[in-house]
Amino acid sequence: MENLINTIKNFDVKIKKILTKGLYFSFFIAIIATLILIYYIAFYPSNFIFYIGIKVMHLALSFAVYFFVSALAIDKIKRDLE
Repeated sequence: MENLINTIKNFDVKIKKILTKGLYFSFFIAIIATLILIYYIAFYPSNFIFYIGIKVMHLALSFAVYFFVSALAIDKIKRDLE
C-alpha cells in the first residue's frame, strides 16, 4: 500500500493533470447519476429512471477506475523508457 502511495506521489506532472481532470469528469457524471436517482426517489415515475441512474453511476465509477489504472500504466511505461 505504501508503495502505491509513493508511486502516485511521484507521477509526472502531465499524468497527474490528466488523472485529476479524469477524476473530476467521473465525479461530475456521478453527481448527475445521483440527481437522477434522487429524482426517482422523490417522484417515482418509473423503473426506467432507476435503471438509467444505476447505469450512469456504473459508468462514472468505471471511468474513475479506468483513469486511475491508465495513469498507473502510463507512468510505469514512461519510467521504463527512461
